[in-house]
Amino acid sequence: MRLSGCLRDIDGVGPEIAWKLTDNLFRQTGSLIIGYSAFALLGAIGFIGTGSYWYLAGLFYTAIGGAWRVRQNHLYMISRGSAPVETWGMRGLRAGWIAAAGWGAWSAVIPFESNKTIVIMVIGVQSATVIGAAVRNCAVRAVAVGQIYITLIPLFFSCALSGDVYLEIYGGFVVLHLLAGLSLTKFLHAQTLRLLVQDEEKTALVRSLEAARQDMEIINRHLETLASTDALTGLANRRTFDLTLAREWARSAREEVPLSLLLLDVDRFKAFNDFYGHPAGDTCLCDIAAIAASVVRRPGDTVARYGGEEFVVILPNTFLDGAVTVAWQIMDAIRNAGIPHDGSVDGHVTVSIGVACLVPAPDSSATQITLRADAALYAAKRAGRNRIHAAGDSGLSQNPAHGDGSVPQSAGFPLRV
Repeated sequence: MRLSGCLRDIDGVGPEIAWKLTDNLFRQTGSLIIGYSAFALLGAIGFIGTGSYWYLAGLFYTAIGGAWRVRQNHLYMISRGSAPVETWGMRGLRAGWIAAAGWGAWSAVIPFESNKTIVIMVIGVQSATVIGAAVRNCAVRAVAVGQIYITLIPLFFSCALSGDVYLEIYGGFVVLHLLAGLSLTKFLHAQTLRLLVQDEEKTALVRSLEAARQDMEIINRHLETLASTDALTGLANRRTFDLTLAREWARSAREEVPLSLLLLDVDRFKAFNDFYGHPAGDTCLCDIAAIAASVVRRPGDTVARYGGEEFVVILPNTFLDGAVTVAWQIMDAIRNAGIPHDGSVDGHVTVSIGVACLVPAPDSSATQITLRADAALYAAKRAGRNRIHAAGDSGLSQNPAHGDGSVPQSAGFPLRV
């Protein structure tokens, strides 16, 4: 006989809920042991009290059936995904109905049992077992409903045919018990299904919120990058420069170490734009930015676009001589790049760089080093461009043509403000 049509509760829901409904059939080992132990005890008492082998047969049936059900539960726990949910549902259905057949068979002793105490015990154990099974298996109604019918209908006929008026009257209560059990099963199933659906919806909502949160984090990081990065060159922008300079200024003041600043300006950039066009000018700025970033690679150093064709480099814990060395490295790298500039007397793009170095005093302002670097830059440009001027230095340093490749060092030292 095909029983698959009895599993509409599993077939009519989504996979996750179907598995959760099936879980209820196989994850009730504790209550199974209690139920089978009650029937085993009843069999032992019946056999001792009457000597009837019927009770002894029931005892063995209960022991074998209980062990089989516990074994099935164990297999389900260790190999749940080894078969489709419908297959496990069918196994649970057969197991429940076979167990109920054994419970119902106990009812056969009632018409022949003269010991009314045993009869009352049979009826009591069956009633308790049916209620427990209905509660335990309500997730899949076919199992619970089948157990109610298979157990209580034989009990009804046993009471009706017993020839005892009191048992015949109790047969009517068995019918009420059956109807109450069906109603309870329907109610509990509806509640179980509602809770599982709500749980799945809540889980889906949590996943959706988590995905939205992750998307928002990505967007926020992207926005932070946009807010801190110059759109054209990819360097840190002016806002990031201001925040970084303030932070490094405060740290240098605490540790009493020097802080250096390079302010770099592309020479005759307006003439470059006029001659090559603004798109070429943008490309030139990107090239300058890439060259500066390739030279300044020490962790903690910052290269930023200061505005227009001006760039700035923050060099924490760097003395003036070291800052001038970095300035020359940037200037040489730009010269070696050989970016054409027919609007310049040099025939290629050059830069002027102002260098400043201070050891910040407590409660001083970072604008002091910016003003010094700016003044040094304009001193370099007034002196003819394509050169470096260090604030506090007595002279201007022009790009040398030393045969030994040496780099001139500034005679200046950090000044405390």
